Amino acid sequence: MTKNVNASIFDGMNATQLNPKADSRMGRIQKVSAILRAIMLALLVIEGAGALAGVITVPVTLLHRSAFHDHLVFLNCGTFILLPVGFMVTLNFFRLFTRLKDGQLFEGLTVKYLEQAGKWWIAFGILRIIYQALDAYVFTPNKTEITDGGSFFGGLVVFFVAWMLREGQKLKEEQELTV
Repeated sequence: MTKNVNASIFDGMNATQLNPKADSRMGRIQKVSAILRAIMLALLVIEGAGALAGVITVPVTLLHRSAFHDHLVFLNCGTFILLPVGFMVTLNFFRLFTRLKDGQLFEGLTVKYLEQAGKWWIAFGILRIIYQALDAYVFTPNKTEITDGGSFFGGLVVFFVAWMLREGQKLKEEQELTV
């Protein structure tokens, strides 16, 4: 089964079957991807449960108008509000690692999932920065620095890698048409 999947991946590269070295590399990619996929699945379950808890917790908290009086409640509500965006990041990574586990490396849908994960991660980073700014404005007006830009930067890096892979696919297609 693995041989057929792997061979079909590289057919476009003028190879009908993988040499032993490439086959062992593909095997390692599939094993690592299977492990990362399992981790993403666990995160999806945890984030899904957290989002469901947030559906109940946030409205009750906001109805009592305590969110803007107690800093801890405000931070917890923010966590629940950001969970769906984090869920989308994890879901797209889960889809990506599923495709990699199945040996589908350089296909359009694989790159699309990586691209979507990057976009959602950028959105997550922007929302965290906005929420942190709101937190600083409401609870510590004298503190004006925003220290969390890591999620935004991480999303940019993932999106950039997806863009490079997409451009590589286009170059390969153009090269195949000219030969």
